[in-house]
Amino acid sequence: MNTEIISLVIPVYNEEQSLSALFAKLFPVMSNIPHEVIFINDGSKDQSLSILQNEQKNNSHMKIIDMGENCGQHKAIMKGFEQCTGSLIITMDADLQNPPEEIPRIISEYKNGHDVIGTIRIHRHDNLFRTTASRFVNRLTNMITGFHISDYGCMLRGYSRDIVKKMLGVKRDDVFIPALALKFARNPVEIEISHNEREYGESKYSLYRLIKLFMSLIKTAYMTRR
Repeated sequence: MNTEIISLVIPVYNEEQSLSALFAKLFPVMSNIPHEVIFINDGSKDQSLSILQNEQKNNSHMKIIDMGENCGQHKAIMKGFEQCTGSLIITMDADLQNPPEEIPRIISEYKNGHDVIGTIRIHRHDNLFRTTASRFVNRLTNMITGFHISDYGCMLRGYSRDIVKKMLGVKRDDVFIPALALKFARNPVEIEISHNEREYGESKYSLYRLIKLFMSLIKTAYMTRR
């Protein structure tokens, strides 16, 4: 295992419109940072997998995991965690709402000794349904778990290798990763980051997905209370 590199874990579900722009912004940010980028194709029905495979031909830093079917964001991330080799693992969405330019700030907080680096989206560019649902999930999660985290829904987050190893030791596929990470955290921190308007495709969050997220939250909250 190379403990000097940074691992990026990026789940992809029907993001063919955003991937080229993601490559153009992400890889320059990481150009001077030892890294690997693990893309998890979560059952995309468009050309996302082909686009990833074509990019990988000329990019030795890329790894691709194909889930074969749509298993859900959190399960895809956990599968990505299994393949990571870095000392810091950073998760992010593929839709570019979380700017890759914020990644060095997460790395800096890790170097300052923080084992879980959460983020708070400021000046959000989501619709009323997303922002209202997010506030509800944040408040409910804190109430159930006893944590005090401002933004559970932001995917751009950092975890030390030790935290990831402990999460992988929880043999469940339906965990709520941000809450589970805090169960093991010794020195967590939150930082404010920018939030972009979604330029490509449509949001994958529906009422059904939010209900599934809520159920994962309840199960994870039970584990963190034990």
